[in-house]
Amino acid sequence: MEVLVQAFADAVPVWEDVLLQLSWHHGFIVTAYLGAAWLCLLNADIARNAGDRSFIWYLAAVVLSLLAVNTMLHVDVLATQILRSVSKLEGWYGLRRPWQYGTVAVLVLIALWTARRLGRAFAASDESSVPVASGLTLLLALLALSTVSLHDTDAFFNLRLAGVSFGRLTELVGIGLVLQGALRCLRRH
Repeated sequence: MEVLVQAFADAVPVWEDVLLQLSWHHGFIVTAYLGAAWLCLLNADIARNAGDRSFIWYLAAVVLSLLAVNTMLHVDVLATQILRSVSKLEGWYGLRRPWQYGTVAVLVLIALWTARRLGRAFAASDESSVPVASGLTLLLALLALSTVSLHDTDAFFNLRLAGVSFGRLTELVGIGLVLQGALRCLRRH
């Protein structure tokens, strides 16, 4: 327990620095997440009233809302810093790379499995909602990969194109897929 308390104490200053760097673009991303969540709630209500499956739409709205909260609070950064501090305090920080590579490989497999399952679940309610499954999978995989904080994936996500990081572009693509799929489903009803 002492290790966790010390790890949290070590992680908080880094986390505070990240929170101090919040700017207008974080508000834009939060608004996009919450807009997509709202569209998913509208689709859930329509599906429920029609007697169709609505759970997957509610789940999507909750996940998108949690991702919006994470955008503002950066809980993933706190978790990464705590894990990093625990590994240093426990003396196995130097052995982290093989674990990170293994975790990334497992996350890729889970993302593929999740995409397939979400695709089937959404397709069962409305085939035009498959982009929602793709977008959610992309967003969850991005969060998981950034939390693992493997040097190579971090370097890739931090590459910039026209001043915007690949991580942020990937996030925008994921949100865009969810928005596009949810809007398409709304138009069908």
